Amino acid sequence: MEFWQLILLAIVQGITEFLPVSSSGHIVALATVLDVNTLALDELNIALHLGTLLAICFVYREQIKALCGVDRRLILPIIVGSIPAGIVGGVLVVSGLNETLQRVDIAGAMLIITGLFLWFGSRRESDPDLETCATETQSKSDVSIAKAVIIGAFQALAILPGLSRSGVTIVVAQRLGVEAKLATRFSFFLAIPIISGASLITIWKEIRGSDGIVKELAPQQTPNLYLLLVGVVVSGLVGLFTLRWLIRVIERGKFHRFAFWCIPLGILLLIYSLYG
Repeated sequence: MEFWQLILLAIVQGITEFLPVSSSGHIVALATVLDVNTLALDELNIALHLGTLLAICFVYREQIKALCGVDRRLILPIIVGSIPAGIVGGVLVVSGLNETLQRVDIAGAMLIITGLFLWFGSRRESDPDLETCATETQSKSDVSIAKAVIIGAFQALAILPGLSRSGVTIVVAQRLGVEAKLATRFSFFLAIPIISGASLITIWKEIRGSDGIVKELAPQQTPNLYLLLVGVVVSGLVGLFTLRWLIRVIERGKFHRFAFWCIPLGILLLIYSLYG
């Protein structure tokens, strides 16, 4: 893998991990265009997700500390909400079925669905007619166990490349009556165990073969430690600024506008998959 390819992939990961446009869909599409080796992409994905995970922990460091105090009521919903994606993701990664999903046509179709979901699901959040219901919504804004199960189920669906995890979980939370700031915070709290777990499983799978013997990969098949560290730093720094910006966008009720990116890109990827 060339150094410039790594930087480009890390920048794209840092931007799209938090925006409701699906980082996996973008990475699959970009890697296809760049003709990046599959083994190299698997290991690089671990590093890139680690970088964005660190960005989440930094931006929400005070809120994470609060989980041990005033916000401890969110701990159980976070655990419950993480279970569906944990089960689905674990089965896919351990079985190797996740590799069959890394296709441009799937990413394109799911990006279109993400765009439609954002437009019809979150557009009404900024509707002035709904502002009169604000006081009623506030009383229901906590994330209950039942809401966590529903949000978690949608997060599990977002394992498909092109279906935005942050997009579907934030929109579903808001439609369930959760206030925008809490919906955003809860969505990214859910990302912490999922990204951590997926990374650990992938690392275990990459290190050990099906017979339990440590695998030895040829140097040309996998990026070296230096490149992986660069990927962590770049994706983390880019993700830090992106997440802070996204929080402001959601607070202003402009979340649905990301549909204007997802739908056209999805159409282009479908065309590329057919004629590229």
